[in-house]
Amino acid sequence: MVTKVKDFRYERADIKGAEAFVEKATKRVKKAKTAEEIVGIRNEVNAVMNTVSTHSSLSYIRHSLNVREKFYEDEQNYYDEFLPPLWAKVASFDKAIVSSPHAAELEKLLGSVLMENMRAEARVTDDKIVPDLVEENKLVSEYDRLLAELTFPWEGKALTLSEITKHTKAENRETRKKAFTVIGETLEGISDKLDTLYDKLVKVRTAMAKKMGFDDFVEMGDLRIGHVGYGRKEIAVFRESTLKYAVPALKALKDKLAVKLGIDGGMHIYDNNNYISGGNIDPVGTAEDLFKAAQAMYDDMDKGLGAFFKEMCEAEAIDYVSRDGKMTGGYAELLYGFGQPFIFANFNGTMDDVGVLTHEFGHAYAFKRAYVNRIDPTVLVGGMETAETHSMSMEQLANKYNDKFYGANAKKATYQQVFDAFSFLPYGVIVDVFQEIVYKNPDMTPDDRKSLWLELESAFRPYLDMSDVPYINKGGRWQYQRHIYEVPFYYIDYCLSTVMALQFGVLAETDYDAALSKYLNLVEAGGTKSLSLLAHEAGFVSPFDNDSLKTLCEDVSKYINRLEEVL
Repeated sequence: MVTKVKDFRYERADIKGAEAFVEKATKRVKKAKTAEEIVGIRNEVNAVMNTVSTHSSLSYIRHSLNVREKFYEDEQNYYDEFLPPLWAKVASFDKAIVSSPHAAELEKLLGSVLMENMRAEARVTDDKIVPDLVEENKLVSEYDRLLAELTFPWEGKALTLSEITKHTKAENRETRKKAFTVIGETLEGISDKLDTLYDKLVKVRTAMAKKMGFDDFVEMGDLRIGHVGYGRKEIAVFRESTLKYAVPALKALKDKLAVKLGIDGGMHIYDNNNYISGGNIDPVGTAEDLFKAAQAMYDDMDKGLGAFFKEMCEAEAIDYVSRDGKMTGGYAELLYGFGQPFIFANFNGTMDDVGVLTHEFGHAYAFKRAYVNRIDPTVLVGGMETAETHSMSMEQLANKYNDKFYGANAKKATYQQVFDAFSFLPYGVIVDVFQEIVYKNPDMTPDDRKSLWLELESAFRPYLDMSDVPYINKGGRWQYQRHIYEVPFYYIDYCLSTVMALQFGVLAETDYDAALSKYLNLVEAGGTKSLSLLAHEAGFVSPFDNDSLKTLCEDVSKYINRLEEVL
């Protein structure tokens, strides 16, 4: 019988005990006579850290489900304060390994990816920045709580951010504009808090970077988020390709769409998420109907996928109800000690709900396969760019089954999903460029940052007008993009993975079995290979290849136009 996630026994992790263990293990590594001995010591440390990770993750999950529950709020405060010193001990342990006289042999035993990850970890974490890490954690938790408790007035009700987002995609244009207006006005009401929190985060991260010997937080942020094997140079190649190929391709598609939708004078921000005449396509039926449809889809797609989705449901490992006090957004987490992935979501009755059952499921399945294959827990599913490839590619592969979610509107839903995925690329790049400039110029004022956002919008999304939405027209859109506050430099990973996902989508249209097979092979590799290698092994271009988007943008534009013709 499957144990439900709600019944998992939580224990506060003994972080001080873990610190002492890791510290002794570091001394043992320095005295080790062979590489094999070091691998054994590392396995012991992994076991201790897995226990810490399991209970800190379980605590975070339960806190995110209800930020007002005092017990788990206190537990989150405990981890915010006491995990950073442990991370510093682990970084010292990693440093001892990579600087060992047995390093060359260790590279053969552990693999180059894992060793490179340890080198990166050693560069970005140290005892001297522990107070800064603690402060950063507290500020992020404060931001999370602020957004979780923020409500938006709507027709006599108080809606969460997840709930009001549904109205930004309504059929009626005035309703969409009204929803964006309410979001803008509400954010403006707390703009001082949002600005102050971000000011503090930029300053504490900059201080950490300088203490660790970096010129600014940019390189440190890349290494900390897992951008190993590539950096700003490679990312710049990709961003240039986006500006050169994706922006004009999308402008042509959006201009054509504006005519089709009867929008005079060009598209506004509240038109950007709408693709279908008569309103966007929403899934049919209740949340329970969507789960049944997802089960039928995964059963048909692959027996392993079907069995895993059934296990997730039986374990009640998908929390999808949007409610007061619950954090916004969505995520997937692995409770390593239980071997159990968990999906956190906020259904709102739109295509986003199907997105959760495919995107976050892609993450969860990759977690499970890495766990089953005993891929090293410090590598697991790879960097964020690889992890997001698992999830975003699953969204594309699910389009074949849209009849199960959308009935007679299946083809329209596929058109909407593919177009929306392609539309994301410039926005994702805006987030990355914005953060790079901000962290290279940490003394920018709140007004400077908002002006910068508007400049980037003009360059990367010239087909959108934001002038008639309060606060958004001042450059405030980024302040409810949680990643910017919580996990700097993560967002470019969504862009890199979108390039991979769209290639899976284009291939699936003509040879679905080949696309699915390539996907499953990619997932099985976990984080043992770089994204570029995974791309090339699948016969795809890597996002870092020169002019990587040239052919892809042509192929995706043709794909979208073919889908439009059958509407």
